[in-house]
Amino acid sequence: MPVTKGSGNPNWTRDETLLALDLLYRHDAKPLDRSSGEVADLSRLLKSAQLHPIEGRKDNFRNTDGVALKLQNLLSALVPGRGLSSSKTDREVVSAFPQSARDRLAGIAAAIRAELETGSPIADVPDDEVFVEGRVITVQHRARDRRLRLKLLAGKSDNALVCEICSFEPPPITRSLRESFFEAHHIVPLATVEISKTRVADMALLCAGCHRFIHRLISSRARWIGIGEGRAVLAGPHGS
Repeated sequence: MPVTKGSGNPNWTRDETLLALDLLYRHDAKPLDRSSGEVADLSRLLKSAQLHPIEGRKDNFRNTDGVALKLQNLLSALVPGRGLSSSKTDREVVSAFPQSARDRLAGIAAAIRAELETGSPIADVPDDEVFVEGRVITVQHRARDRRLRLKLLAGKSDNALVCEICSFEPPPITRSLRESFFEAHHIVPLATVEISKTRVADMALLCAGCHRFIHRLISSRARWIGIGEGRAVLAGPHGS
């Protein structure tokens, strides 16, 4: 979870840093100053977002000066040796999303902004299960999986209640108890599709253990992992 360092403001989260890097890329890696309307827009969004507890913020929390400085920090992570410092999160985000990935980052940033603009609280997710796309995208992905679980199960016959990664099949007990072993997992990254167009055909049926396993695998490898690759990793050392 976000933490406050000393008497200062909370550290920038990965989600906030992704939004700042997207803004930097939209201006060809040329930082903007505090007078920029887009800097002001990002400042307003981050102030209104429920990513940090209100009580952990100072009066200058994510003001235009702070956003402009973050753009400079990210540029230093992009171009080492510029003299300004950059945080570990800055360097990780720049490494995961170099300028060649600016279009992919733009889609992720748009999804993050859309969710933050709703003003809804962002649910907690274990740090080691957060996707490279950030906590907001991870939470959206989990919520979408839960929403489609019943539809996915409804289309499965009794014989088809099998985990698509480890092939686990529950014992011959009542249908409702057998279904309790399973969760739905979307096989397409959330940031690449519109939530309203999510289809049951895009879902995989996984046991609860494999669902957590593939989420952690995606987080640890900082990229999307398909069902086939997850199955290969689980099968043995050759896939690890």
